[in-house]
Amino acid sequence: MSSKIHRFHIPLLVWLILLSACAPVNDKNSTIFPSPTIDNSSPVAPTITQSIQTDTPNPSPTSLPSATPTQMVKAERIPIIEYHNPTYNGSNTVMMTTEWFESQMQWLSENGYKTLSAAELVDFLNGGAYPQKSVVLSFDIGVGKHTEYTQIVIPTLRKYGFTAIFFLLVNTNLIGDECNKGELYCWSEFRSWVDEGLISVESHGIYHKDYTTLDASSQRQDAGDSKRLIEQNIGKPVLGFAFPYDAVNKQTFEILKSLGYQFAAGGFTRSDRSVYLGDAHRYELPRVYPYSNPGVYPLLSSMKGLTFEQMIEAQTKLIGLPTPTSTDPGISSPTPVITLLSAITPMTGSATPKTVEITSPSEYLGICNLINKTADPDLRVYQLNHLVFPIDLSSETQAALPTPVILKPSCNVRPVNNPRAIILHFTRGSLDGAIATFQKDENTSAHYIIDRDGTVYQVLPEKLGAYHISSCVASSCVKSCPICEGPDGKYIEPATQSIGIELVNQGQVLFGSFSGPIYEDFSMSFNYRYWEDYPEAQIKSLVLVINDIRNRWKIPLDMVMGHYRINTNSDPGPALNLFWDRYGNPPRKAIFPTP
Repeated sequence: MSSKIHRFHIPLLVWLILLSACAPVNDKNSTIFPSPTIDNSSPVAPTITQSIQTDTPNPSPTSLPSATPTQMVKAERIPIIEYHNPTYNGSNTVMMTTEWFESQMQWLSENGYKTLSAAELVDFLNGGAYPQKSVVLSFDIGVGKHTEYTQIVIPTLRKYGFTAIFFLLVNTNLIGDECNKGELYCWSEFRSWVDEGLISVESHGIYHKDYTTLDASSQRQDAGDSKRLIEQNIGKPVLGFAFPYDAVNKQTFEILKSLGYQFAAGGFTRSDRSVYLGDAHRYELPRVYPYSNPGVYPLLSSMKGLTFEQMIEAQTKLIGLPTPTSTDPGISSPTPVITLLSAITPMTGSATPKTVEITSPSEYLGICNLINKTADPDLRVYQLNHLVFPIDLSSETQAALPTPVILKPSCNVRPVNNPRAIILHFTRGSLDGAIATFQKDENTSAHYIIDRDGTVYQVLPEKLGAYHISSCVASSCVKSCPICEGPDGKYIEPATQSIGIELVNQGQVLFGSFSGPIYEDFSMSFNYRYWEDYPEAQIKSLVLVINDIRNRWKIPLDMVMGHYRINTNSDPGPALNLFWDRYGNPPRKAIFPTP
């Protein structure tokens, strides 16, 4: 793999801390944005048993509703609107008033917007279909404003037939068993609202701590105990979690997943602050803020000067690609590409297809030229994952593989490929890291990825070139490179003469600190001794794929090689013994007979 591919663990999403609904507690100079006012004195925590169930199974997808009206314009993205109490005031700059709240709800109703419950949001994350005009109303309840909820929020939801998510701080200073005790909340009231279909109660933790400052054990206790207490008192599964202060900690995601949470909400987790259909980042979902102040209203002080109406329309607008022109490189005729784009950007009143089928290399290049203009990385991945191109492997090979071939398209593509070699690489990281890297706007890609269980992913059509070899000049190739010279003896780019296959493998590993299978190389090839081994299932799929490619492109066996034969590196390492018996532990006969 080229040097760029080694950066698999760089996050896709960058925190955009321009504004935030809940200012991080460790940022003393930040503007204060919506966040519950928390009593900093030590709260009296509810009595909690020490055992926390960490392997709660996820609710069955079949139990979640899905709306599929015929000819419905389907939502591709949905905003989660973050409210607190209707008279919230954050330093007189980021505010909500009863009048503004009522007018926002009235506008949503008059313009035909559907509000999604927590279960419906999970269904949308799993690919369920809902109307384009859909939103999620969320309320972070962390202060005693009982009267505002009973006299304003709940009656407004009833009036317009809306449902909302209440992210509740489960604290005995805030909620108890008895009702009518000042501004405190009570469980029986929440239960009645849940039964009425007005709300679902989800978790906001117990102590409202900044999760970026907590260790894993404290995170697990806070998120786990709050979930269990809500489920005990409400009698419904808790599906969602809202990070206090919108302080998203990526290390929390696996903890939330293990506790049975289906999603988590934050604030500025990406530039396009809507939730995508089938969103892959379900534990860092962004939210939008409807707040303003008398000096700028009706413009919103927290959404770059948009009105509430403009913000919602922008966040529910169907996702499309730029309109192609005849001057776009790679498009011989713009007509077929326009036809394809109309499927991603449907006309009003039409259904929204899930995929766009591409039948030729020229169409693929044309679409990629447009996708490469997409600045937002999440939108780019969304567009890529709607592309479908023909799988190159024969039907016989596909039937012999352990699972169907999965398409993970990339637009890091070269316009020409004349394969006369097959180059093998290891990823030096995870499958997800490889896919994420290939779908970034960088010159890094391959034609195939083979996972450790033998699952094959096709990234690019074989007739198009991939950026799987980093050599761009003759001096970067080894002298014995077999595909670096053309018939005239002049240098030729090897990446345009080959098909690249990535194998999910860490490469060199540190003995004693690596838990996976290890091959110990007695010969110390590439000056290293310990390598992650290639499992049998992965090798079987590799042999099937190589033989299929060789048969179609008439590639001789001696033109199947590791990356190290093109550039000076250790890729894919001595554990992959293509044509030689392994001398090490464990030993293994050659994968292929000697050419």
